[in-house]
Amino acid sequence: MMPMAILLTLSLLVLISFPVWGNSQDNLFPITLVDVLNTEVTLLQKPERIISIAPHTTEIIFALGLENKLVGRSEFCNYPLEAENIENIGLMSPLNLEKIISLKPDLVLAYGGYQAKEIPRLRELGFKVLVTEPTSLYEMLATIELISTACGEPKKGRELIANLQERINLITSLNTAITETDRLKVFTGSNYETIWSPGKGTIFDELITLAGGQNIVANLEGWVPVSAELVAQAEPDIIIISSGIMNPEETDKMKQDVIDHPGWSQIPAIRNNQIFTVNEDLFYREGPRLVDGLELLYEIFTQVREK
Repeated sequence: MMPMAILLTLSLLVLISFPVWGNSQDNLFPITLVDVLNTEVTLLQKPERIISIAPHTTEIIFALGLENKLVGRSEFCNYPLEAENIENIGLMSPLNLEKIISLKPDLVLAYGGYQAKEIPRLRELGFKVLVTEPTSLYEMLATIELISTACGEPKKGRELIANLQERINLITSLNTAITETDRLKVFTGSNYETIWSPGKGTIFDELITLAGGQNIVANLEGWVPVSAELVAQAEPDIIIISSGIMNPEETDKMKQDVIDHPGWSQIPAIRNNQIFTVNEDLFYREGPRLVDGLELLYEIFTQVREK
């Protein structure tokens, strides 16, 4: 049987339907998939031993209910809590090749970013490596499609995608009546010496827009350094502080640091006590929980709008 070639063509559209293939799941292999590096990966049979070296792919595997196939994960793969029961292979980079070899995976799920230079070595060692690096909600959904197909479970992937799309559709439908002038101005970024904020082309910017907000740096490309003066002049209605540390003492300190920032006392978000701390993993990990992040932003924006 000739391998089936599936090429996922990514676009900026979020709310589209995914293809349903005629092949039964039992008759799916051998199959050839194309990953984010435009590399063809041919799987001769259904993978039974998977290593995930990126948090978003680990979360996707769990969301698909395929965690019993995981034999290894990076130390940053800490969600859901059960992921910590999976063998820890160490850092996302540099990769512990000896550990990976010892686990004898028949599929390795890798991240395109800073792991890209290490992927060729994994492939030289004979491992099947599928690389993903979603940069939008749509690409996250396409990544679910890719991984579920690679695992021989495209139906589970379609079911998960349909659920996530339904939730995205609901949020966007609730925002159809909001005009551009009615959108609340939103600032999110670090409160360090250099303030970094997500602009156009980032997932965080996409989530802010879909949730009904207006990102104050949406006119700038990518993650950008912004001045304190720019933030003050933009007069955001809402300030979002994303953090990996969510205990009350730390989040209270983060809020206070923003309130005390020189030159920001007259910003509407500070005057009206509209500063919110959120779990950064809902916005930076490119897995299913991005939709949780979207819903959280919608709740925050609605709460402020209805005050």
